Amino acid sequence: MKIALITTLPTLSENDRLKKEAQNLGHDFSIVDMQEFGFEINEGNLRVTQLENLDAEIVIVRGIFLAIKTISVIINSLKVKGIKIFDNNFLEHRYSIDKVTDIVKLASSGISVPDTYYSRDFKTYPAIAQKLGYPFVMKSSRMGKGADVLLVESVNKLKEIVSDKQNEGKSAKSYLLQQYIPYQYDLRVLVVGDEVFTMRRIPAEGEFRANFSLGGKVELYDLDEESKKLALDALAAVDMSVGGVDILITKDKKKYVLEVNHTAGFVGMEKATGKNIAKVYLNHAISSAK
Repeated sequence: MKIALITTLPTLSENDRLKKEAQNLGHDFSIVDMQEFGFEINEGNLRVTQLENLDAEIVIVRGIFLAIKTISVIINSLKVKGIKIFDNNFLEHRYSIDKVTDIVKLASSGISVPDTYYSRDFKTYPAIAQKLGYPFVMKSSRMGKGADVLLVESVNKLKEIVSDKQNEGKSAKSYLLQQYIPYQYDLRVLVVGDEVFTMRRIPAEGEFRANFSLGGKVELYDLDEESKKLALDALAAVDMSVGGVDILITKDKKKYVLEVNHTAGFVGMEKATGKNIAKVYLNHAISSAK
């Protein structure tokens, strides 16, 4: 079978894993790098350089972070040509990271999430901080892998952060303010179709974020049925069949979903579980493509 992966992040380790496993399964596999996406229209004919020689029966869409709306239209046009698409509902959502929309979807579905505030005006932050109490978390609504996630520990720290963001030209609409949860376990639950994989993430010394990409350690975790259902319900709330659900469990066993990752990495999960997740992902993508 001829499979093409369309992405704007071709250097992700997961892409290499998918290529290797596809070849092990006997498939032809190519990576279409849309990082330098562009097009031309000449005498009514649309030409996208990266797709000119596309030879694929199935296209996997994973990790589109640039020119999302335009690339979505182009990928849709591939369906007209009879190419099957697995996009994890990307073409419907038209976003890879939008934590504002996702937290609303989770809360609207009754999923337990930390107290969260969203405002488009930095002037409201002091009043929100009083409601949340210190420390609280301020995080970017458009970045992943723990980037631009800040622990705000005091009034002065809040003033400093807001001043820095304004000087950088950032706006309040790009951030969420969220309750800080003192947790016992920070879990990443990766759901791929019917398969569920779980690891505990342990932050590096001096770091409150436990992301594997930030140097955190990972280890296998035996997920209980209640937490498994919470992860599956969270993924259903954002309407995907593949995703990484971040769950915090407190010492008194309360569970909170922090967020759902649309393009969840799985290299760390493979390390923690010893499972061939790339193969599971490929089989799911092939069987679900339409």
